[in-house]
Amino acid sequence: RMNWKIEEAIREMLEEKSMPKSYWAETVQTIVYRQNRTFETRGKVSPHKLYFKKKLNLMHLRVFGSISYVHVSKEKWGKLGAKAKKCILVGYLDEQKGYKCYNP
Repeated sequence: RMNWKIEEAIREMLEEKSMPKSYWAETVQTIVYRQNRTFETRGKVSPHKLYFKKKLNLMHLRVFGSISYVHVSKEKWGKLGAKAKKCILVGYLDEQKGYKCYNP
């Protein structure tokens, strides 16, 4: 049943944001990432809190497919160049707090 729900969510998210279907893997990772942090078990505790035994800060969560601006390093933007590139958020990093972005 959970796989079916994830499959439906992938289809809806990609269609809603007009994203290429080749981004299905990032969509799955995003769904599972958010589910593990927000889904509550019968004891009203998220799986993340059960495993790590600490309260989780969810302030970093953003809407999938939303516009985001990625910082460009000072060496690459030059004197009058842009300091950020417009991208689309497609997921979250596992190793650290950060985002995966798609540059169309």
